[in-house]
Amino acid sequence: MKSPSHSRAPLTLQFWLLAFFLGLVFLMGGASRVDATSLVVLRPVSVLICAAALFTFRREHWQGRGWLLALMAAIFALSLSHVIPLPPAVWQAFPGRAEVAELDRLAGLGDIWRPLSLTPMNGWHAFASLFAPLAVILLGLQLRRNESHLLLIILIGLGVLSGLLGLLQVIGDPNGPLYLYRITNNGSAVGFFANRNHAALMLAMLFPMLAIFASNPEGTIDAQQWRRLLAISLGVVLLPLILVSGSRAGLILTLIGLLSIPALYRRPADGRQVRRGGKRFQIKPLPLVGGMAVLALAMLTIVFSRAQSIERLMNRDSADEARMDFWKTSVELFWKYFPMGSGSGSFANAYQVIEPNRMLGHFFVNRAHNDWLEVAVTFGLPAVLLMVICVFAFFRVTLSIWRRQPATSRTTQFARLGSVMVAMLALASVPDYPVRIPIMMCVAAVASLWLAGGGAAGDRAKDAAWQGGK
Repeated sequence: MKSPSHSRAPLTLQFWLLAFFLGLVFLMGGASRVDATSLVVLRPVSVLICAAALFTFRREHWQGRGWLLALMAAIFALSLSHVIPLPPAVWQAFPGRAEVAELDRLAGLGDIWRPLSLTPMNGWHAFASLFAPLAVILLGLQLRRNESHLLLIILIGLGVLSGLLGLLQVIGDPNGPLYLYRITNNGSAVGFFANRNHAALMLAMLFPMLAIFASNPEGTIDAQQWRRLLAISLGVVLLPLILVSGSRAGLILTLIGLLSIPALYRRPADGRQVRRGGKRFQIKPLPLVGGMAVLALAMLTIVFSRAQSIERLMNRDSADEARMDFWKTSVELFWKYFPMGSGSGSFANAYQVIEPNRMLGHFFVNRAHNDWLEVAVTFGLPAVLLMVICVFAFFRVTLSIWRRQPATSRTTQFARLGSVMVAMLALASVPDYPVRIPIMMCVAAVASLWLAGGGAAGDRAKDAAWQGGK
């Protein structure tokens, strides 16, 4: 019989602090623009949370998952290196700086110290944005294993709330107060986000999360059935919410999320569950009625929304045609500033230097709309090498957890979920830039914690209990 000691132990302060922080990030971190007013609160809080997490951080917390901290350290070091002022002889020697040096000469500034980034202020903003995911990782590494798994319920709850807010947005005024950001996709269901593609990606990632939620073997058989019913009901309502968003990329990622369900879901073994307390938990008709109500709401939503993402999927617009031009010009930028890049946060300004005449006046290009490419342009060869290392490490860990580790282990199930979520974020970054926003940064951090095994290293007895009550 399994011991309930870990599951019944009071939740730690680190867990509640992380739960609060994730809620704050979802409320204030849905935009990538540096002028979002909510960042005035979110970024200082992120730094304070990091400081609090370091105060209780111990060596045993990172044992076995040191690669997460090493990765964050490398990212911080690379970002910081782009905002530290360098002697004139150094920064002027890098490709693409001749124009800046000439402007300094014409302005009578002489030889002054400048950082690698062509836009130092944006570079500092990019550096400050890293504290939010760092806070999640520092706190997440201190959680017990069951607490790390409870983060799943928090992400599902916040994701569903974002979807429901999106539904209210499309029902209400396109310029109404339910939209949280000044620059957003008015008229679309963006929820807590400023961009419909990011909102739809969050909803798409809920499908693999719900598969793991429904696989939870804890409690009575009736409790397991209740979780499965709840997961199915939420899944039914998610589909029309994604259609309401009007995101074609979200629709494609939803298909990936749905395809991952058979690989992730594991039906708990009957007869091995321990009842918590003497009274049997009974399934009542209310959840069934609620499920049917959710289904009815979903159908009404489809009719009401007119399935905007499918309509947009069938109709290409000028932005789609221009995206290939963005990418072509971005490749030229990569070689112009090779090997050190144009600098952290400088893509929009660097793009304007060589923007084709035919593109002038059509769009304001603030992103490459391919985050892999934009990182290469702004951070140069060091970032390319770091991305290659990350991709190699990801595939190595993913192959291990999918081929060598038992699927009955709850930790393995969460690690597989983490691999699916990271893969979805990586794919979404090909035509977009989801990991530029604090919400997705923190979701990626949680997924990485699960991929790395989550929880404190010493708390492994829970898994043995989950694998059959032994």
